[in-house]
Amino acid sequence: MVVIKHVEDEIADTTELESLLMHLRKTTFQVEGITYNDIYFVKGKKESVLFLGCKSEDKYLEWREICPPPPGAKDWCEVLFTKHEHFS
Repeated sequence: MVVIKHVEDEIADTTELESLLMHLRKTTFQVEGITYNDIYFVKGKKESVLFLGCKSEDKYLEWREICPPPPGAKDWCEVLFTKHEHFS
């Protein structure tokens, strides 16, 4: 499954982005069954979108406990299943 995590918060510059990416790699490494795939930015908005590979939704929630959104930021996620997961 893939979790698409939206975070409504501005990343000011590449230094802040690199710090965030290091943090994401560190925290996803701490939870077996979750991987950081990539980050994208929504055109015209102060919003980033993380693509995470997850063994289960529980693994995502476990990761979210150690990697919550920044203070004051709004976040939400979408869970996408592969065809195998959807029809199993």
